[in-house]
Formats: sequence, structure tokens, C-alpha cells
Amino acid sequence: MHTDSAKSGFSSMFNGKDLTGWVGDPNLWKVEDGVLVGRTTEDLNYNDFLRTEKEYDNFILYGEACLRGYNSGIQFRSLVQEDGHMAGYQADIGDGCWGALYEEMLRGHLVHYRPELIESILHFEDWNQYQIVAVEDYILQILNGVVTAELNDPDGARSGFIGLQIHSGPPQEVAFRNLCIKEL
Repeated sequence: MHTDSAKSGFSSMFNGKDLTGWVGDPNLWKVEDGVLVGRTTEDLNYNDFLRTEKEYDNFILYGEACLRGYNSGIQFRSLVQEDGHMAGYQADIGDGCWGALYEEMLRGHLVHYRPELIESILHFEDWNQYQIVAVEDYILQILNGVVTAELNDPDGARSGFIGLQIHSGPPQEVAFRNLCIKEL
């Protein structure tokens, strides 16, 4: 069931009905019961992304993710390469990487996974809340109310697309709900 938690001053990024406002492979990304679902039923040999049609620069992003599988992430301030792959910041989602800040296709890990912080707050195979703050060169990630990454990054991108990832690998499913954004 679609629950819209567009907070005060935030705009919903997803209408709960279809992929309007998003670009991606409809064979891998669907809307089910008001939730964005990325699913593979066989091995995937590339990372796939559902991305916004619009680019964003300074914002606060809120969303909830549920991973039943291997690995995913929320791309932000990312560019889209000719092959459709995204390159840029990623709030990591997955075993051994939740809460980390990764830069897909570019510099790699910027803030590493911290098991001592994450393992006690993570809801395995259930909904986890992510907040991402990106203002000028400042990046902040909050997972289930706990700051997991904070970085001043003068070399990082200042604008780009927001995307949701299905990682290459074995069959898996990732779901996103209550995606909303406040542009600053």
C-alpha cells in the first residue's frame, strides 16, 4: 500500500502509481502496492539504475529502502554515462556496506562501512530510513536516525541525477518508498 510521507516543505518524488518522473528499464523496475521495486530473477552482469528525469544540486532527500538480496544504493549528484550507467555519490545499501558513502565509477569508498555503528541499528530485510543532505561541498548521510557518513568534499559533484540501483550479481529485490526531497 502506498504511504506518502512527504514531510513539510518536501516534495514527493514518486506518485505511488507508475514510473512518471523516472527513467529506467521497465523489465527490472516496477510499482507494486505503491512501492518502487527493482527485481532480478536471474544473474545480472551489470549495475542497473532507475533515475530521476531531473537533476538536483542542494537538497535534503528522505526515503526508505528494503533490501532482500545482495546490494543496492541511492545515487545522488550523479551523471549518466552513454551506456546508461551512473557515476557519482552513492548512499550504500547492502550487507557490509549499509551507511557507507561510495562514489560509483569514480573515487570508490569515501566513507567506509562501520559495523560497530550500523549492525545495532539496521533492520535486516525490512525497511530502513535514509536521509541524505547535500549542500555545496557538504554531504551528510543518516541511516535510521544515526549519522553514518559526514564529509566536506570540495572535489565532488555539485549537481546531478538521483538514482536507485540494482547491483550486478545474483537474483535480488530492492524496494523504495516515501521518497521525498526538499531543495535548498
